[in-house]
Order: sequence, then C-alpha cells, then structure tokens
Amino acid sequence: MMTEMTETKSNKKIRRRRTLAAVLLVVSLLASIIFMDHFLCIPATFDQNRVLLFHKEPADSIDVLLIGSSTTYSGFSSAYAYDQFGFTSYPYAIGGSTCNIWKPALQDALRTQHPKLIVVDVFGGGYDLDLVESRNSQVYTIMTHTPLSREKIETAKELSSKIDRTTTASLLLPFIKYHNSVPANLMDLKDRLDVASSGPSPLKGIETLTRTRELADVDDISFTDETAPLDEKTEAVINEFMDYCKSKDLNVLFVKYPTVLTKNDPDELQVNLRANRILEMADEAGFHTLNMQKHFHEIGLKEREDYYNHGHTNTRGQKKVTGFLGDYIQNELGIAPSDLSDSLRTEWDDSVRYYGAYVEMSEELINKGDPQPMGDSPKLVRELKKRLD
Repeated sequence: MMTEMTETKSNKKIRRRRTLAAVLLVVSLLASIIFMDHFLCIPATFDQNRVLLFHKEPADSIDVLLIGSSTTYSGFSSAYAYDQFGFTSYPYAIGGSTCNIWKPALQDALRTQHPKLIVVDVFGGGYDLDLVESRNSQVYTIMTHTPLSREKIETAKELSSKIDRTTTASLLLPFIKYHNSVPANLMDLKDRLDVASSGPSPLKGIETLTRTRELADVDDISFTDETAPLDEKTEAVINEFMDYCKSKDLNVLFVKYPTVLTKNDPDELQVNLRANRILEMADEAGFHTLNMQKHFHEIGLKEREDYYNHGHTNTRGQKKVTGFLGDYIQNELGIAPSDLSDSLRTEWDDSVRYYGAYVEMSEELINKGDPQPMGDSPKLVRELKKRLD
C-alpha cells in the first residue's frame, strides 16, 4: 500500500515537472518570438526610429502632427517650430511613402496623441498607380510595432487588399515578413536596443543630408494651378482618408511642400499637377490647404543653397520652410503655443539646444563638402550632446 502511494506521489511530481517544463518551453518560445519580432525582424532605419521614437513622446503632448513622406521630415523641424512659435509637433513621416500610409499612420498616432492639427503632405498621392499599389515597406514600418487590436487586424486586411506582396498575417506578425532578415539585423541589434531603451528624442524625428547641389532655377511652370487627374484607385484611397478625418472631427491641413521643379523634369511636374488635384479635393471637402510651391520665392528659398536635391531641403532650407509653415499654422489656423508642464517645457527647451548643435554640425559638413545623412538616432544625440557639453 505504501509502495503504491509512493509511486502515485512520484508520478504526480513527474507530471507537474513535465507540465512546468512545457509551460516554460511555451513561455520561452513566445518570449523568443516577441524578442525577434521587435529587435531582429524590424529593420534599424531612420524611418523606423522616427516611428518608434514618436511613441516615446508623453501622451497628449504633441499639438501638431505632420504626416507624409521625406519632404515632411526634411522640410520641417519640430524643435525650430517650437523655438519660433511655441507649439509642439512631430513628423510621423516615412521616406518614399504613398497615400496608403496616411490612414494607418494617423490611426497609430491617435493611440497616444490627440493633436490640435494634422498636417498632410500631399505628394504621397501624386505617384503613379503602380507605386501606390506596390510599395509595401512603408506600411510595414508602421504596422510592425503597433499593438495587436481589432483595429490593427481590420487595417491589415484593408492594406493587404490594396498593396501587392502584402498579407494580413505578415502585417500582424513581423516575423513572417522579415524572418530572412534576422541574420543581417543581428548587426544592428545594438542600435535597435539603443532606441528601445532611450527616452523621447530631442531631435524629434528629423532627417536631412549635408550637401548643396548645382540645381537649375525653379521654373515658373511649377507655380501653376493646373491639375492632373488621379487614377480611380488612388482617388478612392484619398477620399477614404478624408472621410476618416471627418468621422473623427479632425482639424486637417493639406500641404504641398516647395521643391525645385523645372520643365526639364516632366515626371516630377506630373506629380506636381496631381498634388494640385489633391489640394483641390481637400478644398472641396472643406479642409484647410496650403500650396507652399507658389510661395517658393516669398519663403526665400535658394535652389543652390537650401536643397540637397531637387525635392528636399537641407537644414538651411528646412529653417525657412519651417518658419513659413509655422507662421501659417499659428497665425492663419490659430494654433497657439502649447500649454506644457515644467518637465515638458524643459524637454522642449533642450530640443531647441540640440537643434542648434544639429544645424552647426550640418553647416560644418556642408562647408567641407562631406554629404552625410543626419537622421534621428540615439547615436547622433550622443554626438550632439558632446558638442553641447
């Protein structure tokens, strides 16, 4: 009898150990997948940093949210806008993105922020349909870190139906999309962990290139009000985004950033005319619009001083564009200086100091003829801190 009781207790212990081992195995697998999803599958890029660092900002602390592509993060400095006008802002922008990112980017941003104004860069709607339908890396940059929710699942389904080589499952689980990139991403693991462990960045998502170009003078043809039609699918995406903004009762400004357009670049001129059509659509829908291309000379832009290529400003042009757009946001749209706590005011005052060091470094590199990408990262912040110290 005692022997049977001893064997029974022994069997129970074995079962408990096996159960515990199975649970620990499952937990370890889940932890490994989560770690791989966040640190070995998501590429370490300036675009990804910008999105991840956005969610480091304290909740409800961003009053102006800028959505768009590279013209947004190269053409606008949140720190300089705060210094000049007192409102907080952030460029939720991804290089090369099309209008397909506008809605998921806004949905992601609204999880933590309730801005007073949304500024949308219209160039993302002016691309050819094949780009709109095929560019998928930009939406992955948004979706890979977004917490799982019913809204994320619905967004993933919607995006996968519109963009080639994109599946709902891969938008929900980065491992499916990026598992082949794990070995290469191991080289960037330190940078990814660096971003994960950092707080809000004083650079606020900025990115430029330290060079000037011998560009032709901007052509008068770029100032036209003429429009070019959008394809049916692209127009539907933009109308859906506008409907979403109306459903959320959002205050939205659609903007065309100034670029160095000439009649010798018919493809870019076509994008410009399509961008005019988007501004027209926004006007018709009752949104605010601003065509900064028409104010190129009023802004004081110089083709061979303020641009690192025909479509993007360096820090010299960035300050001019930010000054013009910031003045419009404040004095035409009534966005007052942000009401900040002492700790947030200190954070943004520091951001102004870091931007000053950023511009100084950029000027030195431009004058040396050393073109370097200067994107927001903890590494660059540390380099600038040494200058400030």
